[in-house]
Amino acid sequence: MVLIDNFKEQLITSIISNPIVYIPHFDFGYLDEVLMSIVNTRNDELNILELSKEDIYEFDNSLGLINIETKEFLEKGKKADLEATLSSFVFPHKDFNRAIFDGRGILVLKNVSEELNKASIQSLLQTFAFKYYRGLYDSTTRSYDPTTTIIIMDITPISEIPPLIERISSVVELPNPSEKDIKRLFDDLYMENDVEISNQHIDIDKNDILTEMTRTLQGLQLYEIKQILRSSLCRTGNKISSQTIKYALEGKKQIVKKSGIIEVIDSDITLEQVGGLERLVNDIQKKAIIFKNLTFAQSEKAKLPLPKGILILGMPGCGKSMIAKSIANAFNVSLLRLDVNRLMGQYVGQSESNLRRALQTAEAAHPCVLWIDEIEKAFAGNEGGHNDIVIRLMGHFLTWMQERKTAVYIVATANDVMRPELMRKGRFDEVYFVDFPNQKEAKIILDKKLKKYEDLDIYDFSQINESEKEKIVKAMFGNKYGGFSGSEIESLVNQVIEKAFLAYMEELSNKGKNKANYSVEIKPNDFMEIIKLMKPNVMSNQVGTNDSPTAIERIKKLQKNFISASMT
Repeated sequence: MVLIDNFKEQLITSIISNPIVYIPHFDFGYLDEVLMSIVNTRNDELNILELSKEDIYEFDNSLGLINIETKEFLEKGKKADLEATLSSFVFPHKDFNRAIFDGRGILVLKNVSEELNKASIQSLLQTFAFKYYRGLYDSTTRSYDPTTTIIIMDITPISEIPPLIERISSVVELPNPSEKDIKRLFDDLYMENDVEISNQHIDIDKNDILTEMTRTLQGLQLYEIKQILRSSLCRTGNKISSQTIKYALEGKKQIVKKSGIIEVIDSDITLEQVGGLERLVNDIQKKAIIFKNLTFAQSEKAKLPLPKGILILGMPGCGKSMIAKSIANAFNVSLLRLDVNRLMGQYVGQSESNLRRALQTAEAAHPCVLWIDEIEKAFAGNEGGHNDIVIRLMGHFLTWMQERKTAVYIVATANDVMRPELMRKGRFDEVYFVDFPNQKEAKIILDKKLKKYEDLDIYDFSQINESEKEKIVKAMFGNKYGGFSGSEIESLVNQVIEKAFLAYMEELSNKGKNKANYSVEIKPNDFMEIIKLMKPNVMSNQVGTNDSPTAIERIKKLQKNFISASMT
């Protein structure tokens, strides 16, 4: 059995020093295993709690009081009654007909969140805590044994249980297994099953496969690791290979999808499709080498720090989202998108709980790219009285960024001015400013957008030569801030192609010509006409008023503080 050492140590400490321990989790079976490992000793040696397995009781809402090891009824014929069970535990000599407890031991309550809302249950727990801290046993002067403890394990987060219970409880989190824990699990597999490590390719070392498998499984809960391993090994004939790693990654994606806050994004966009932004693209290509060689990069030979991520600050529609999608492809890892709009909850502590769960999910999927789109919405502050919540969210996020040990590369994008705490140097590897494309970059973007249509038979681009393209680009520009954004250039091309397609279909309908020998001629004027229609709206969005400047104008003032994503 694999035990998470940190959890075991924290649990023992809490049992000795606190009357009530709350564990916000649902792996009930694992808690049983840990408790049994604590009280079961070798050679009849006394364990640290000085308790036997007969001193541990479990209450089940459907079965009542049961033996935690055998799951047998301790009170056959009696209805499950949490209040009565708690009463006999808190007042062990009051009810002689229920004389099960002798004033010492551990009572484990599982999945009882609804019962905790009852005033009678809260009163009993409060009385127990009061008597424990005052050293009172019952009406006599005898005191509780130091190990007399109530353990509550429930899926409900500590922030969502009644305040009274929260105040009198010590919280023990069940952490994700460490690398050491996972390797111990592999050792158990070798002993219990005919598992072998297989290198399918001559250039892949067996130790590297095992290390990569361990890295893949990091961030998951123990039961999730076991589930994924069982499924993956079944598909590979009990062999840990590069194929097993692939299956394990698939399993992690399924777990991520269950979070509801983070979604897995499938994208085929590559860095080659990103127009302009040469500096940013070059930097990402360098980071890609590290991510593709993470095992060696973090080995004793290299000891390279994990890349943190980037913040892309700039104009709407200038390719920030496209960059995020292309980075995941460049790194050859999963792309996760954090929906900041789903973070805010209606209950106290729910927003922080949502963020914590989202970041844990991201760590479970590492190595990965975590894309936080429009991050300024999550940490804007002073909106709807949520400033305190925003401060707590940001504090937790910054702490996580600084302390995380997993390969989660953050790509945060913002369309507006952000809090300085996030933009400060060192939070990210780099903060890039994405401006409107200049004429040279706009020409590159136009070329890339047209490229996917130029080889198609139904469109004739013979009139759109390099000279005409430059005229089209020049027509886009019109004020002090620039011209069309990348998304607006894409919209321009889409409208031209749509017009050509409709003309093609009309010609076919009218004359019945064969598709193979007919194409629509695309003319420079087709672009000019649409630019003329788009331009007033595009330019008006860039310039606000003195009283109400646009996000573009606000962010322009900060441009000098950040590295330009372009070489210019």
